[in-house]
Amino acid sequence: MNKEFFNSIEKETYTKRSVDLQWMELVQSRADVSGKIAVDIGAGGGIYSIALAELGALKVIGVDISENMIAGARENCREDPQISFQVGTASESNLPGRTADVLLERALIHHLKNHQLRECFAEAKRILNENGVFIIQDRTIEDCSLAGSDEHIRGYFFELYPELLKKDIARRHSAETIHSYLTEAGFQHVEVLSFWENRKTYHSLDELKQEIISRKGRSILFELNDEQVQILADGIGERVTKPFPLVEKERWTIWFARA
Repeated sequence: MNKEFFNSIEKETYTKRSVDLQWMELVQSRADVSGKIAVDIGAGGGIYSIALAELGALKVIGVDISENMIAGARENCREDPQISFQVGTASESNLPGRTADVLLERALIHHLKNHQLRECFAEAKRILNENGVFIIQDRTIEDCSLAGSDEHIRGYFFELYPELLKKDIARRHSAETIHSYLTEAGFQHVEVLSFWENRKTYHSLDELKQEIISRKGRSILFELNDEQVQILADGIGERVTKPFPLVEKERWTIWFARA
């Protein structure tokens, strides 16, 4: 994982979005968070740490490789005293064993090579309590390859810049690979789901285009320069046909595994 990259971007980058209520309902249906200790590894700006707290977690510990991200997360979560943050990685969380009842790693594993997955899942097994739930959310190659549409805006990134799809696919793991490494680490009863997560609602075309432009540096779009991002925003604007307000959705794969 590129620590230098995350330390170089603005600390508020991953703090400006709310979690989809359907995501919270899905997690609540598979994991008993209320009154439990939850850990959020790869916490970024802390928005999913806040979601875990809103689901009733007694305590949430956010872990991130970047001191810069943690500074932004602490500010973002300043009104949530049950949430704390510390520096750590997916393979070295710096947490004691048997710490967590629920462990979330969202949009993290695509930063890891196969051998690092083994280390990551072994660390997850170490810090989870018996019968704890490990939640992994990331995109598979199939998720990334879906065509663009009025709701699946991300698909247009790759229609307009096909070279981005090659780079995105190169960093993704298959569902079978993740399942294999989870089993090897000792996790049982692995459930795999495809999930469309509501990302944001836009009330005008201008708002949508400005959102695309502002994503530069915090997604696969960091590969593009300012002019290319503007062309992308304009191209997406030309392809959207539904009336506003428009809800953008993103397709993810989610694994629920029990320790």
